[in-house]
Amino acid sequence: MNLIIKFSKFEKYTKYSIFVIIIFSVIVFYLTSIYHVSGDGCWHIPAGKFIAENIKFPLFEPLGRDEPFWSPPLYHILVAAVYSVFNAFSHDAANFAVKFISPIFGILSLIFLFLIIKKLVNSRIAFYSTIFLAFVPIFIDYSVLEYVESTLVFFVVLSIYYLINDRILLSGIAAGLAILTKYNGLFILPLLLYILYIKSKTKKILYKNAGVIILLPLLISSPWLIRNWVLLGNPIWPFLNFIFHGYAPKSYSAANFSHLFHPNTIIFTYLGIFGVPDGNYHSLTFANFQNLQYLLAIWLLVTFIFFIPLIFGFLTKFKQRKLFSIWIIPFILLFFLYVINVGWSVSRIILPAFPALAVFWALGYEKSIAISKLKIIKAAFILVVIGLVSAESIKVNFAANSWNVYREDFEWVKSNTNQNAVFIANGQCVPYNIERKSLYVTDENLKYAEYIWINQNFNLDKRSILDDQELNSILSKNYKIVYNNKNTGTAIYSTR
Repeated sequence: MNLIIKFSKFEKYTKYSIFVIIIFSVIVFYLTSIYHVSGDGCWHIPAGKFIAENIKFPLFEPLGRDEPFWSPPLYHILVAAVYSVFNAFSHDAANFAVKFISPIFGILSLIFLFLIIKKLVNSRIAFYSTIFLAFVPIFIDYSVLEYVESTLVFFVVLSIYYLINDRILLSGIAAGLAILTKYNGLFILPLLLYILYIKSKTKKILYKNAGVIILLPLLISSPWLIRNWVLLGNPIWPFLNFIFHGYAPKSYSAANFSHLFHPNTIIFTYLGIFGVPDGNYHSLTFANFQNLQYLLAIWLLVTFIFFIPLIFGFLTKFKQRKLFSIWIIPFILLFFLYVINVGWSVSRIILPAFPALAVFWALGYEKSIAISKLKIIKAAFILVVIGLVSAESIKVNFAANSWNVYREDFEWVKSNTNQNAVFIANGQCVPYNIERKSLYVTDENLKYAEYIWINQNFNLDKRSILDDQELNSILSKNYKIVYNNKNTGTAIYSTR
């Protein structure tokens, strides 16, 4: 009853925002419940489980990638904590529970974003901003996927929230936790320093607080950066390895400036923002829907309509324009750096800037309503949001059903092989699903492996597909086949 009374006293845009956050919560909790772990989640979750089971960080242990464990570990520590608690009930309960870390941080990010924008601008713009962030597909995606981005966005937003409320120490801690979630968190520091600049009454106060904002995050994140520098020869391994010349220099070891001028940079980024996995348009051919070309045309139109207010917003002048621009610009610079060093699949790199982009979208949306003065504009955007959310639901359901096709294969491994058995299985998602120690194909690894997983049609993780040389090398040894599923194309060989 007290909550109802308190809610009734809120002004209308705060009430509207609460409704949006509730709707978003229902959406991401539902999608998370049916979603099957895939992509980088197949690496992050096993790393968290390893920490839970061994009370130490992994390094060269085979967790699904043919590389050392380098990622800033805060998300993995959270996975370890949740896994440990729920594993006391059952293994399945623990696997299910860790999936909900991302949606919880996504919801918290929306709440604190509303509070920030309400204070810096007004509650109406805060409401519109909440709509943008809640329903832009990339934010829905990473509030569902077992990736680190949702946790990163939360700590970035939290650092700003604390700073605008004069909680300098807590802001520095939140910024440090952002860096300890992903290196990208470092790029929020210019905004924090700018906020200090406009809030500080004297240079002495500015320098004192700036020291806290710079040194405290670096102090919090430094143990991990030092660890990577000592063990891998590069504090931010594997990025910028062409500068540090750390372990395995083949990993992102070059700078390719031609990527900046390639059309894929724009195409991959746009598609990634609107929910295409990694922005890769080739993944669209994976779905075999009837009249797919017409569905894609409608989808592109819907995304463009949703994008239009952002254009108007960038042309709008408002009091805090400089502050929100400084929030975005460092992540744009990071975007270009990532394109040069890594490749085109970069949309999620700028996800921490989306709360600021939400403000520009909100201003543009408000402007478009003011110009048109037609209720049909609001109705059109409601339909656009419904379309985007529906597309997300279809995508997640399709992916979950695609993984379910291989459930029999995964269950056979769990039921018919020793828990400590060693498999040859390239990629990161086959090892995650069979829950067995897995090595990549090499002559040396074949000496240790007891089983070999082969499926040349496993498009859910193309890294698991063997090249001709690897396949021929295995088949030439005449290993005994112990499992063969003609429906899925999975064959398992015993080396013993």
